[in-house]
Amino acid sequence: MLIRVLAAGLLLSVAPMTAAVAQTAPAAAAPAFEARHLMIPAPDGRTIDISVWAAPEERGVIVFSSGFNSAPAAYHRILSEWVSHGYTVVAPLHVDSLQHPDHDKYDNRAAFSTRIMDVAVARGVARHIAPGKPMIAAGHSFGSLISAIEGGAVTVAGPHGDPEIKGVIELSSPGIIQGLVTPTTWEGLDKPLLVITGDKDVVPGFATDWHDHRAAFDGSPAGDKTLLIFADGDHSLIARADDADFATIVEATEAFLDAYALGDAAAKARLNALPAPDGVTIERR
Repeated sequence: MLIRVLAAGLLLSVAPMTAAVAQTAPAAAAPAFEARHLMIPAPDGRTIDISVWAAPEERGVIVFSSGFNSAPAAYHRILSEWVSHGYTVVAPLHVDSLQHPDHDKYDNRAAFSTRIMDVAVARGVARHIAPGKPMIAAGHSFGSLISAIEGGAVTVAGPHGDPEIKGVIELSSPGIIQGLVTPTTWEGLDKPLLVITGDKDVVPGFATDWHDHRAAFDGSPAGDKTLLIFADGDHSLIARADDADFATIVEATEAFLDAYALGDAAAKARLNALPAPDGVTIERR
């Protein structure tokens, strides 16, 4: 009951943030890769629509969680880059998505608990379709919190980490969520972490200080942690970044993937030596 109440408060606050992502993202070209859809039964009786973008030359797999009210296909710009780089993407359609056929059957209280279940099922799918391949958790906004939990972050809901997760990519985290995130939440996030945000990454009525988006970077154990801050980058950065900024995001995320999914020492060296272009600040700890 406690978790349901906390989730209700959280998601009422998150809603404006995801609306901004959905409504301000520009029209984009068709995805470079088409997803196939797997309809997987969940332990709670639901059926989860899981999108799978298969990498032609698969080296690893990414379990991706989208932002609140959003859907996996909305992120095809970055997902296509990762797929072409050799990482199959497995992404559930969460019940809070406006594209979910049963969206109206669920209130905001259901979103947190069903998301935890969704990504657990998605990891099972990833193990089945890419046996033995290393796994990274990634997400945007609310989805980045879910991914951090997969990597060991512990909220009031308790631990839901997966020891097989090799690293976590957070794209514009939801910030500090009162009643869910605790002062010790990030202490369990001892996996490699890449956080990408901007100094305009605020959401009126929810995240009024962009510095909150660096909480996982600042609060998790030091070692293999990287933070990129884009000048004028807002909560829709991953969708709206110009070509130069997007190229930096691709370079950083792909170096992170190779370094920590594949254990590629040269990729880790590239990530650690990645220069900060004009308008980008890079921190490491």
